[in-house]
Amino acid sequence: MNKLNMYDVFDVGGILDKHFSGYEFREGQLEMARLIAQAYEHSSVAAIEAGTGIGKSFAYLVPAFMHALDHPKERTVVATSTINLQKQLFDKDVVQLFNLLEIELPVALVVGRANYLCLYRLSELIKEQPLLAQDPTSELGSLVAWAKTTTTGLRSDCPTHINSQLWSEVCSDPDFCLGYSCPFSKECFYLKSRKEASEASLIITNHHLLFTDARSRMIDHLTYDDEAVLPPFQHVIFDEAHNVEKNATSYFTLTYNSYEMYRLIRRLQGSTRSKSMFEPLSEYVRDDSLVDSAVEHLQNLADQVGYLDTYVSQKYGQSGEFFSVLITPEQQHHFKDALPLFETVITEAKTYYTRVQSLVEKGRFPDELEYTLHQIMVSSNRLLAHTEALQRFIDFSNWGDDIYWIEKDKQRIDVNITPLSVAPAMQQTIFNQLKTVVCTSATLDLADDFTYWGSRIGLPPAKREYLKAVYSSPFNFKENLLLLTPSDAPIFSEKEQQEYIDYVSKSVKEAILTTAGGALILFTSYKMLMAVHQTIQQDIEKADLTLMRQGEGDRSRILSRFLSDTDSVLLATDSFWEGVDAPGEALRLVVIVKLPFRLPTDPVFKARQAALDREGKGGFFHLALPEATMKLKQGFGRLLRNTHDKGIVIILDSRVVHKQYGSWMIRALPESYHPETTTSHMGEKIESFLFG
Repeated sequence: MNKLNMYDVFDVGGILDKHFSGYEFREGQLEMARLIAQAYEHSSVAAIEAGTGIGKSFAYLVPAFMHALDHPKERTVVATSTINLQKQLFDKDVVQLFNLLEIELPVALVVGRANYLCLYRLSELIKEQPLLAQDPTSELGSLVAWAKTTTTGLRSDCPTHINSQLWSEVCSDPDFCLGYSCPFSKECFYLKSRKEASEASLIITNHHLLFTDARSRMIDHLTYDDEAVLPPFQHVIFDEAHNVEKNATSYFTLTYNSYEMYRLIRRLQGSTRSKSMFEPLSEYVRDDSLVDSAVEHLQNLADQVGYLDTYVSQKYGQSGEFFSVLITPEQQHHFKDALPLFETVITEAKTYYTRVQSLVEKGRFPDELEYTLHQIMVSSNRLLAHTEALQRFIDFSNWGDDIYWIEKDKQRIDVNITPLSVAPAMQQTIFNQLKTVVCTSATLDLADDFTYWGSRIGLPPAKREYLKAVYSSPFNFKENLLLLTPSDAPIFSEKEQQEYIDYVSKSVKEAILTTAGGALILFTSYKMLMAVHQTIQQDIEKADLTLMRQGEGDRSRILSRFLSDTDSVLLATDSFWEGVDAPGEALRLVVIVKLPFRLPTDPVFKARQAALDREGKGGFFHLALPEATMKLKQGFGRLLRNTHDKGIVIILDSRVVHKQYGSWMIRALPESYHPETTTSHMGEKIESFLFG
């Protein structure tokens, strides 16, 4: 079977054509598979845009399988951006291909450790809260019942909702792990997954875990022949690669998070339902002041965290107000009066940690308190580690090219340090280290030969073969997709918000009623979403259409409801611009309310745009515009998901008509039927297209 080539699998009359029900030959899929096979053979880096309907998952899995069969000692990691695609690959695509190709290879699904249930931590929580654990109606009771039946221990497989606070107390955590000395080591879900990964030829994971692995190798000076967060591997395939920069940026950001500080402190101090971790220690310490001192300094730390929160909140916003602000070197002097607050939090964290160390060293504790002591030390160490961002933030003389910014959201203050560019880290840890790197997505190229996307993540690679290709969607966009861009749509203005909301509400409502639902309305602002939802709700429900909005429940449940009701309407923001796969009647109308330009006040975006301006490249044309265009392609791509789909995309932003850059954005989209129109004529054009 390992003698098969890509033609044997994908060509007309090939294995998929003969044995896969509903298979349609797509030249782009065959050529993509051949290019990836070439990347394996030549140890190359490849960038591939695969339009909707190409079948990119099969196109990269088959050459990965073939290479694994020919090179059993080499391992490939497939990294996706979303858990949905990760699970689809593992549960569906891999299984189908194994059956069709009549092959078998060890494949492992690997997610972040915190996604696994820890049976030991659960048993400890049951001891603390026995009544709740026995109550089947409580979340803890539901968790206990599920733990007895699950084979994976994965949070995503739990049929009932588990809140984040509860899960944080029972999830697998390296610092709380007892390893093979744990009484549950044989049943441990995480250890089972590690064993499966170490034996697998193909690992299916996510961007976050792959970057965690890459960073650990960089810090510890490990090669990819060594064991790190992931087992040794030689090849990587990034799916949903348009998100690589965003996900790498998120992971490589150093953060002080006051909510996390409070959470750790409350865990140590105890609450109304759990006692202080220090309480059982007193009788085993000769000097009671050791315990009292640790408890006192823990409370002092909590107070100082609160004082710093209050100061930052008052300096940059009002009580309860969200803000996100970039701090430039020129603004360092604004923090002179705040330095004592920053320094006191750091000092109290160090003092508290020293007191805890002394307590643990001088006490004589029984074996049954070993785990409690371990938890105290881990939580205390994390409190101290969280202040690293504060320490680096106030070390003004050593500020480099990083981005320094502060954010408040609800009850949380974040102090962040983000790399100006992730390209150096990507080059050092990925492109210069691995034999084969394949990056693919439906939206990578902006008719610029991958220049924008590549420049953001460190491509082209130095001294390596770089393969690039665009395989267009096989779907007939010219006949099956109507693109409407009303030339009279108003431009959003803060001064005329209500007029704008009225226009959007009226236009959206009429479009929804014309298509009788099956509509996804994409916003760039949750505030705007709520205003439009409130305005159209009564009329939409009068028409017997189900109206849903983001925020009414978790994403997967909302999406499931939307897909099952073919006449429903979903109003959504950022996360629904991609990853919504709604073939058939479930989706026949996509409305993009505004072009998805990032807010110019976003600190990371603002700093990166300013850096480009300083280089003379122009931040708008080299960052803002291509980034918005890539996201527009994602939103546009929600509509046609198979060859029989037919529908309408409306962009209610006349900048795409009147601004010179608008035509560039339209050219980046698949060419569709795009007649000129005004708002008043949209209804008749929709009716004629769908029913004429």
